[in-house]
Amino acid sequence: MKSFMFVSLILVLSAGILMAGGIVTNTNQSAAYMRTLNRNASTDVDAVYYNPAGLTKLEDGLHLSLSNQSIWQTKTVTNSYQYLNSDEYVGNVFAPIFPNIYFAYKTGNLAVSGGFQPIGGGGSADYEEGLPSFEMSVADLVPALANQGQPISAYDADIAFEGSSIYYGVQGNISYKINDMISIGVGGRYVSAVNQYIGHLKDIAITLGGNQMPATVFFTNAATQYANAATSASTAANALSSAITAGQVTGGTPLAAMDSDSSLINGLIAFGIDPTGYTVDNAITAYSGAASSASASAAEMTAKSNLLDDQEVDVTQKATGFTPIISLMLTPMDGLDIAFRYEGLTKLELVNEADVDKQALVGYESDGTPVYEFPDGKKTHADMPAMLALGVSYKASPKLRTEFNLNYYMNTAVDWDWATKDTTVGTKSEDFLGNGYEIGLAVEYQLSDKMAFSVGFLSADGGAKSVYQTDLSYSLKSNTIGLGLAYKVSDAMTINFGGLNTFYQNDEREGQHDLGGSGMMVDYTEKYLKTTFGFAIGVDYKF
Repeated sequence: MKSFMFVSLILVLSAGILMAGGIVTNTNQSAAYMRTLNRNASTDVDAVYYNPAGLTKLEDGLHLSLSNQSIWQTKTVTNSYQYLNSDEYVGNVFAPIFPNIYFAYKTGNLAVSGGFQPIGGGGSADYEEGLPSFEMSVADLVPALANQGQPISAYDADIAFEGSSIYYGVQGNISYKINDMISIGVGGRYVSAVNQYIGHLKDIAITLGGNQMPATVFFTNAATQYANAATSASTAANALSSAITAGQVTGGTPLAAMDSDSSLINGLIAFGIDPTGYTVDNAITAYSGAASSASASAAEMTAKSNLLDDQEVDVTQKATGFTPIISLMLTPMDGLDIAFRYEGLTKLELVNEADVDKQALVGYESDGTPVYEFPDGKKTHADMPAMLALGVSYKASPKLRTEFNLNYYMNTAVDWDWATKDTTVGTKSEDFLGNGYEIGLAVEYQLSDKMAFSVGFLSADGGAKSVYQTDLSYSLKSNTIGLGLAYKVSDAMTINFGGLNTFYQNDEREGQHDLGGSGMMVDYTEKYLKTTFGFAIGVDYKF
């Protein structure tokens, strides 16, 4: 029985905090983005991320941008598995600090720039009651023991999980204006990923005959009973073998002839064996088999007791990678900017750093070797997909600007080890994912010489197929509305204020659970919900 189900945790945080982007990529990378949701054709300093080629439109000099976003997200999973104590599990994700820092130095036709951003993850998630996948195997204790005739009526457990994830990105670009119509940019981003998971499964108890008791005590007692039975059977077999060796009986002697008090016959009956017509040889074989079976059952009960004992997980996963970036900006006419950005595949291989006593025991090999969910040193592929970004900005009048954006995420080309989680579907990422996209539109209106108001809309589909979804990692289609203000304090300083709310399309998956490892599959339906909102403030300054 796998009592501690910390499975597929690679994405639970890295995907958990996303408001905008692909399954593992954040694109909410400035306060100006928060108020527009569409910045791919930016010609402000946040173009360091969104449109490096567009930096050639800055005034000559040094430009700096500092902003922070605060983000709240609630993830709710409901599960219809009939043996769970609760059908609803809620995780709260909070990122109070989500910073973006950019600089650009422009001189003539050349711009050099750099930036820092949380390119993936960026928050912490707290599941105070755990998740269905953590609890289902514990819940199986009730029907499994009831099927064995045990008067069990309930279970209880203390389950909790908390984790944090951050993929830091440090980016550098060089941009060049070829002529008034064409600018280009090349650059790269160094990515450093750090995930940390802390959780526990403690105080598992069962209510037996109206009395609550630790589950470990029940299975330890059962192991002792089986061990005693194995000793009794082995003793009886040895006694019969010794009698043959001493010449007291032969192997063909009827068992009843040497058991005037019926202890040997009753002993076989106790093991569910009908002794009628048994000879001494038959009895030795039967007792030896009973001893072997009881010993195996004692070992099984001991293993279950160990799995149901208090367990903890404390693991950190780290990886580094590099993202190549190329950018192109076209200005075919005054007021119209068309920007393209391509970010290549980022190879990441997460490596576990785990406390030897906190690796999440999930079972044993046939030779008794413990199997852990997070063995120290284990490597997991967790690539960030390549993406193609398009932005079209059009200034319809001196006061009105519109922008259209499209982001396309090439999910099917990544190497994600967790794609093997459902072997009935396949083992490659494309069996669980299609390519993802975001499409959006923004409108910005100049209220005065100093203040501009903007509103944006974004529709997103991460590309997840229904078979991809789990309580730990799910991606939902969404629509987001953002709005805010830009206020020009002086010719050198502009402040951006923005806020957004994301509305998700709920999803569900039909699943099956192996009841207590018995091979009997029980159907259930799992539903996934999410809410996200956030706000940001940022300052752009020209020296």
